[in-house]
Amino acid sequence: MTNSEGRRKAAAIVEEVFEKTVEEYLQLRIDQPIEKAAASFEFDAAAPVTHQTFTQVTRDFVRHVYEQGLGCWQEMSAMEACAEAVAILEEGYEALHGRGYYAAFLDASNPELNGLEYVLAQMANYINVKARTRYIRWVCTSRIELSDWPTRCLIAEILLKRWKSCLLPNVRACSPAQLAHHLSELINLVLSTNRTVNKMLGAYINLPDF
Repeated sequence: MTNSEGRRKAAAIVEEVFEKTVEEYLQLRIDQPIEKAAASFEFDAAAPVTHQTFTQVTRDFVRHVYEQGLGCWQEMSAMEACAEAVAILEEGYEALHGRGYYAAFLDASNPELNGLEYVLAQMANYINVKARTRYIRWVCTSRIELSDWPTRCLIAEILLKRWKSCLLPNVRACSPAQLAHHLSELINLVLSTNRTVNKMLGAYINLPDF
């Protein structure tokens, strides 16, 4: 492969990765199906929140969102869904006075917080974040991690040149060869920076007139 062919190949890989991880694409592929699944979940919001109902609702919610929103081909058992719900709440639930499964149960029992709806909304958000992370990792692995060394170095060179302004000084000081083993992390850094900048710009554009 000539140097020009190698550069074209590396550039095509970079374009494909960013095409499949751009915010609009992630919203269409990840966010919208999860939001639709969460919105379609039904439960008895008027029922008293006991440990049993809390366990049942969060378990059924996880099973529903995974099957309808993530397209899981294998149906989860009740035990698997229950364990996943507990893990999600332990890892991703944050309340004003605590975090984790027990804090979620206390919030679900609080009528001022809309009970279980408040908890399920946080669970859906956590599922969404994890799904995005897994998907981006898969895109990077399938397109980049199996590339040969020269291609990886060229990809790193393209990333450094194109997104230099988004990178920290210690990253910009690295050579392409130094970053060739860390391309997934480098791409995630660029994506995260771009999203932060876009949010800041969006907030600025939408500021009310005084």
